[in-house]
Amino acid sequence: MIQIAGDLDALSYLKLARKLSALAVVGSFTYIGIGLLSLPLRWYQVHMHFMGMGVISFAAGVNISFWTSVTRKRGSVLAALLHSLSLLLLPLGSLLGWGTALIAFVSLTGLFFLIPSRKKSLVYLLELYSFLSLLSTVLSSHQGMEAWITAVEWAYPVPLIYAVTLHALPKTYRYRASLPLAIPMIALHALVLCGFDPSRHLMWTSMLSYLGAARLDLALRGLRSVRVREALPAHRYLISGYLLLIPLLILSWFMPVNTLGLLHILLLGFVGLHIYAHAPMMVPVLLGIRNAKRFNYSALILLLLATLSWPFNRDVALYFLSGSLFLVVYIVKP
Repeated sequence: MIQIAGDLDALSYLKLARKLSALAVVGSFTYIGIGLLSLPLRWYQVHMHFMGMGVISFAAGVNISFWTSVTRKRGSVLAALLHSLSLLLLPLGSLLGWGTALIAFVSLTGLFFLIPSRKKSLVYLLELYSFLSLLSTVLSSHQGMEAWITAVEWAYPVPLIYAVTLHALPKTYRYRASLPLAIPMIALHALVLCGFDPSRHLMWTSMLSYLGAARLDLALRGLRSVRVREALPAHRYLISGYLLLIPLLILSWFMPVNTLGLLHILLLGFVGLHIYAHAPMMVPVLLGIRNAKRFNYSALILLLLATLSWPFNRDVALYFLSGSLFLVVYIVKP
């Protein structure tokens, strides 16, 4: 009887976690929408601030959903909430100059209570690394708001993507990620963060190592084992988003762009393709809405074109990006 009560309590916390995750994701869409609308108006400060907060809010929303999906114990769900919600407060504490150390301590405490079993240890270590990457930017945020937001966008989304993918893809298609390739993946990313004057060669090599660690070849093979025919379009769309990362990294490797250009390629292309690949399946579940499942690859292609054209013509890139956003909504909206 006690166990049943515990299970019910855990279920209620899971429902709360899903609502908070949806709130964070919707909030991130609002931030990003304002950031995008400010770009044609040449309000670059507004664009940068709202896009930075949008990245953090979306990451926190995904974090809540991610950790509550890998645990069902009440204490672990509470720890996931404690850690993930504190991520939302870290940027605020850093920007306003109060409570940063306390918020960081609370978030780190929640993360330590999430120590999983051995089979999930790689995922946990990647999450710990992603948090420490974010924390490093908070503790060194004395160079002004602009420098801090730029540092956060380099430091946090990429390792969080590493953690989620190396958990989700192998679990979905029943194989194991490559630990030998995961080691240089993190080591190279850590070297990038040493001075916040990011080396494209280090970052791009880290991301290619990540694609190797994720074993896309085994994910492709796993498509053949999808038994429900109705699910095939969704799986093909998902894998296509990952496969497009390869030409993105190769084509953008030697583009003549500055650090700001590299940051936009990273966020629009690498982070954006991951969001586009997962959003049609993830967002309807988080928001509790129907999914029209009109899976098409045009949204992914337009996002890739927006990324590659951004360094040369931002207005053209914005048209491509607007079209891709419309098509992503079209996939889902009934």
